[in-house]
Amino acid sequence: MTPTNRLSKLVKATAKLPKAIRNRLWSKVFGRVVPMVGNAQIHYLEVNHSKVVVKIENHRAMQNHIGQVHACAMALIAETATGFVTGMNVPDSCIVLIKSLKVDFKRPTQGAMIATATLTDEQQKLMQGSEKGETLVKVQVTDESGEEPIQCEMLWAWIAKSQLKK
Repeated sequence: MTPTNRLSKLVKATAKLPKAIRNRLWSKVFGRVVPMVGNAQIHYLEVNHSKVVVKIENHRAMQNHIGQVHACAMALIAETATGFVTGMNVPDSCIVLIKSLKVDFKRPTQGAMIATATLTDEQQKLMQGSEKGETLVKVQVTDESGEEPIQCEMLWAWIAKSQLKK
């Protein structure tokens, strides 16, 4: 049985809703918690303890000077997906922090972008069983062509909230 925290309980509570309503609700709620995610209009497509999938449309507010999804918006969806899947697994007594991110740009984008972040069983157990640690979270970012215009490396850490006050 997978241990739960407040975030995973919220996701579980919405599990019986129709997918379209559930996804819209997640996007609204999480967009309010993290205002930048809401302003960017990131949509949550799939959320569970091992995988989070988010999407950003190629809309004007997120475009660069040539009409493609801006580099920062691409990094944002990778950071959002990896942070969220990490947040699904750490105890409520901990806070999740990004330690480093690396983004390599490979080619121009085509249309909307989707980021899929995944954790192994070992990573989940490490997060669920300790109040301090770090791990590289795998993320794949694709555009409408199905290709990966960027490759990312996201290193996430978690520490006990009590450690922040010292």
